[in-house]
Amino acid sequence: MWQKLSKCYSPHFELILLVLLVFTIHLALSHYAALPDTIPTHFNGQGIADDWGSKSTLFIILGLNAFIYILLTTLNIWFAVAKDPRTLINLPAKRKAALSERQIETLRVTLNRYLFLLKILMQGLFAYILYITIEIAEERADRLGSLFFLFILGILAVAGLMVWKAFRITRTPKPGLA
Repeated sequence: MWQKLSKCYSPHFELILLVLLVFTIHLALSHYAALPDTIPTHFNGQGIADDWGSKSTLFIILGLNAFIYILLTTLNIWFAVAKDPRTLINLPAKRKAALSERQIETLRVTLNRYLFLLKILMQGLFAYILYITIEIAEERADRLGSLFFLFILGILAVAGLMVWKAFRITRTPKPGLA
């Protein structure tokens, strides 16, 4: 399994994400007792807190963070070890059937790399949301800041590139142009 995954990216990089996940958990637990009873739970389009709730909301952020990490890691592994990745790709049947072995392997590697990049950005986003929520609750900050929007832009860009690249890889050459 790890050998197949290492064709896409080094599994050692997962340690970095696990450290970030553990750091996020540590951050929440180490600040929990000192937090006020209400913390920001929602932000408007300008990044200003516009809804407040219980400080136990931090555990929802942690739960979502862990869930997304596990989900994307599972997808990475599943896609890496699948005998026929075509079964995991949402393309028209005709287009999937026309794929060569080279296209399939290129697609496997490319999509796994993009999924891993999404996982990095999502972990960073959740760590930042948790951090800035604590900062706002403790009145050391007053808004999300531009880093939040950069993470969102990065996630959207990677998702868009992933779809674009998948369509480019699975494109069949037109007769006479190959």
